[in-house]
Amino acid sequence: MELRDVQFVIEAASEKIEIKKEIFCELAMQAGPKTIVATNTSALPVGELADATVSPEHVIGLHFFNPVSRMKLVEVVIGKQTSDETRERTLAFARQVGKLPVIVRDSPGFLVNRVLFPYLLDAAELFESGLDADKIDNALVQWGMPMGPLRLIDEIGVDITIDIGNTLEKAYGRRDHVPGVLLWLRDGQMLGRKSGAGFYKYEGKTQSTSESLARWRRGLHGDPEGAEGPVIPPDRHRDPRLRLNETELAHRLVFLMVNEAARCLEEKVVASPEDADYGMILGTGFAPFRGGPLRFAEHFGIEKVVQEMERLTQTDDKFAPCEILKKHAREGTKFYES
Repeated sequence: MELRDVQFVIEAASEKIEIKKEIFCELAMQAGPKTIVATNTSALPVGELADATVSPEHVIGLHFFNPVSRMKLVEVVIGKQTSDETRERTLAFARQVGKLPVIVRDSPGFLVNRVLFPYLLDAAELFESGLDADKIDNALVQWGMPMGPLRLIDEIGVDITIDIGNTLEKAYGRRDHVPGVLLWLRDGQMLGRKSGAGFYKYEGKTQSTSESLARWRRGLHGDPEGAEGPVIPPDRHRDPRLRLNETELAHRLVFLMVNEAARCLEEKVVASPEDADYGMILGTGFAPFRGGPLRFAEHFGIEKVVQEMERLTQTDDKFAPCEILKKHAREGTKFYES
């Protein structure tokens, strides 16, 4: 069968925009007049890939989640030039292959990675500051997540986490900053489960503390026993992050997801709070009984979320609550009110 006879093509190359552009240019030349060319990118702009083709109306994003065999969600990413017909055919295809689609607007990180990554990257930063990986991960598991954020980075892959984080930081700044610990892990080929070590060491089905990572962090904090990494001796006893209890730790990290999900609604990345919550539960396993980040914010109290975030902003402006959160807090309204 020739490519021009195919109804649907899905590109799944590495997350490098120039590589994907070359592939799209070639696919567009070989595809038939009705062929839809989809990209499985997790963060790169679909519109930029569409511009590399002669038929941008046939280009769309179709972001599957790993492991594909188990994860039901797929983000259907609508570019500025994507036609209505392409959108509807893609939605039908997604359902035909047993997936549950959520429509998202083309923007860096779309919905799921945009909301997830401030949470993952802050967890890595907390580890770098001196908190133990087990303490961070256990706090989130106790809160209701299927696994902790550092373990999730290991599952995603440290290298992929860095690539996506760099893409998001260009768009959104400090809240998606990639901390040095991830760069150190990558440079040491400690890429997570796939390489046998990351934040944890993996042997078969067991995981344990990574001693080389522990040595690196001791060196980072000026411990003479630390054998690796630059010596940056902060006054650790004054760092309030090191005194967080489990609940405070979970709220700090989850509030970042609440804020980003609210921004996605504010910027019309998704059409409704239901889409934002549904996408995060299906795409990340966000504690289902919490109802998703926006539903959780309502149950917790949006005013309390904003107060806590404003307190955190005193030490780090990445926690600054977005306008829609502040508006709901000020007016006593909710995301789910008609």
